Amino acid sequence: MNSSLILALCVAFSALWSASGSPVRTAGEVNFTECKALSIKLNEMARHLYNTVESPKTSSIIDDPPVSIRPIDTCNPRSLLDNRETCQSRIILALKNYTTIFHKNGVFKNSACSKWRARANEIADVTGALLRMLKEPVVDVPLTAVDWYDNALCRDSVERLYSFSIISARVFSFLASQEAQVEMKQC
Repeated sequence: MNSSLILALCVAFSALWSASGSPVRTAGEVNFTECKALSIKLNEMARHLYNTVESPKTSSIIDDPPVSIRPIDTCNPRSLLDNRETCQSRIILALKNYTTIFHKNGVFKNSACSKWRARANEIADVTGALLRMLKEPVVDVPLTAVDWYDNALCRDSVERLYSFSIISARVFSFLASQEAQVEMKQC
């Protein structure tokens, strides 16, 4: 074969190969790398708030069951490889709950928690951004709570958010690493 023909074929194939570039996401796919970055940011913000929000002077028992990640939600790496929907739906439910709690109309709007309101609103922005990344609507629903309950809810909500943020950061880090492995295989 003519060497110029071989060269032309090589150039054509490499142009086609480089034009395809990295895999393109479809509109319905979740970018877990972005979710990882947002969940790590959420964890850092939750840790800061955890270290600054004071415990109430009086103790109260908060009997509402928290929206949390449970063992049956299968958020461990092995289960995430097989089926991530159960874990992802539980994370979405918790994110909606925390968006409501930390939103401008949530627990931190009242006087007992108002000194942490700005930070709480920033957290609501991050949880809202995570919901949007997961293709979920962000609903602005005011939280109704009895005033005496708010002081206890501040610390309790922060503690629960901090625990949740650790787990969600681990889940999204794992899913992002799996996403990167798939992209590497396609190259």
